[in-house]
Amino acid sequence: MSIARSLVVGSFITISIAPGLALSKSQSGLVEVLYWDDISGTKVSELTAHPDYPQKPHEVIEITSLDSPRNRGDNFGALVRGYIEPPLDGDYRFHISGDDETQFFLSSTEQPDNGELIANVPGWTNVGEFDKYSSQISESKTLENGQRYYFEIRFKEGGGSDHFSIAWEGPGFARSIVPSSALYSWAPPEDSPDMSIAEAYHLGYRAGFLDAGAANAFDPSFPMKDQDGDGIYDNWELAHGLDPTDPADAQSDPDGDLLVAYDEFFLGTAEGNPDTDGDGIPDGVEVSNSLDPLDSADAEEDMDGDGFTNLEEYNAGTDLQSADETPEVTDENQEYLAGFVSQYFRGVSFDELVVVKNDAMVDFDWGDGSPSDLPSDDFSARWASEFVAPHDEGTIEYRFTTRTDDGVRLFLAGQLVIDVWQNQGATSYSYDVALEPGESVPVAMEYYEKGGNAVAQLSVVDKATGTSVNYENVFRVTDPNGTNSTDTDQDGLPDTWELNHGTNVWVADGDDVLNSSDVTNLEAYESGLDPRTLESTETDSDSSTSDETVSDPDAALATLTWTAPLTREDGSSLSLSEIDHYLVNYGQDSSELTRQVQIASDATNYEFNELESGDWYFSIQVVDREGLVSVPSDQASKSIL
Repeated sequence: MSIARSLVVGSFITISIAPGLALSKSQSGLVEVLYWDDISGTKVSELTAHPDYPQKPHEVIEITSLDSPRNRGDNFGALVRGYIEPPLDGDYRFHISGDDETQFFLSSTEQPDNGELIANVPGWTNVGEFDKYSSQISESKTLENGQRYYFEIRFKEGGGSDHFSIAWEGPGFARSIVPSSALYSWAPPEDSPDMSIAEAYHLGYRAGFLDAGAANAFDPSFPMKDQDGDGIYDNWELAHGLDPTDPADAQSDPDGDLLVAYDEFFLGTAEGNPDTDGDGIPDGVEVSNSLDPLDSADAEEDMDGDGFTNLEEYNAGTDLQSADETPEVTDENQEYLAGFVSQYFRGVSFDELVVVKNDAMVDFDWGDGSPSDLPSDDFSARWASEFVAPHDEGTIEYRFTTRTDDGVRLFLAGQLVIDVWQNQGATSYSYDVALEPGESVPVAMEYYEKGGNAVAQLSVVDKATGTSVNYENVFRVTDPNGTNSTDTDQDGLPDTWELNHGTNVWVADGDDVLNSSDVTNLEAYESGLDPRTLESTETDSDSSTSDETVSDPDAALATLTWTAPLTREDGSSLSLSEIDHYLVNYGQDSSELTRQVQIASDATNYEFNELESGDWYFSIQVVDREGLVSVPSDQASKSIL
């Protein structure tokens, strides 16, 4: 059985697991609709540029005519592909309607490579409105009965109503929706171009990705045009400022990332951007060290196991692959977490500390709710981290923007740069700071929610490029559970103590008083007391905190969620009543998932509350009522601290 599902691991990591995108045999009377969600805009190019397209749809359904379900939602895209077989020899014309942009491609054979865009809706139409734009009606096509013709529908929905449909008119019949009797689901053609499958796929993918993103006209020729014979698609050369008639520029390196243009084309990296994935490590350095220049996450990995991330090694100029060569540090015990240490309080003035935990980013819209065990109104929070400038050379300005409902204060390097401590609807405020390569600046954002909706967001934009920074690679914070004694703001309070006891780690607040007995924060620390309650904290050391304080004890260490599969591997439908149960396989070795848990057929999620520290890998199988077991899904993973 084929499994189409999405695994959500932990609070912030979503890993899509691809379904069987092609049935092993084409089925008559139906085609599949592949959906991708959470894509803004109304243009098909925004769908085709999405990293999950076309291999990892978020949902797959079947339809029995070329008429889509109505009003599925907002901000999604869809792809339908299959074969049309005409009932009679003769001339046919196709008509298309849709809301929003909709494109219809038809091949002159059953091979996808021969397809061309024959009709499209550039904006939107009403349901069944086939004459709003001249482009909605194709030219006449001569088709033969008994011959299958490959087709594609590409569709993008922004907001409001959504629908798409394809009608045709032909010998002996007027315009009508293409019916099930003419449809066959898509399956990989048996014939292939005269090159290896890997070469053909890679070349086609690179060209298709480029053309879709640039809204170039569909070109059915294969292999793609290469006038100078340098191995690079002409359109790619034009898009990246190269000369498609000059074979020498294939060996040039315009962006200075140590990768020549030929390598950039086949790797999928960007010529003109030395760091395609924006993780702070140039593309050429990543390739030479067997990292992925398209995956920003590997900057935070530690390939040589010496305790320093790949990004830290690169910034320090040490060997990423040698544990004997490590960056110099000022505090050998300094330990970091990615993201922010978050302090959540009851009361709008940081009155009662409820929980301290690690948030990957400050990007919350709780609506009329609240985080953790806080009340829906009258609560406050503080997020502390250190921003490390990810650029490689020169001075770059970064714009820090807060958006909150209600009050907000932002501190950079201990200085209050945004101070709007008032009730308000969701409002944005910005502050710019210029930084050198690798320069760090302490960041603290304070927030309170008085009533109504609750919103707290912080974004950072590189003003030189206008792009948002990658949170995973630029924010780090002292681990509250660590053993270092660093006192960044030099107020006599170790950073770890401040993070655990709800004070501002970057602002000198040792003399502040948070209780009714005039005991300062510094006096409370020196006496082993909580600065608010003045209760003893003898179970805590000066530089660490109990597990109960740092994390929410009720939170799951990893949560898997999924949707039930719709088809078996042979393409036949699979109803929910035929599913007996699910098997979740997991373990700490990706090649041997030795642990297993059985889950009821009506479940759509499972929480793991007891996992040892380390990397964990998860995969799901489906078991039907006849005892047939699907192949395991692709693996998802999660690191447990």
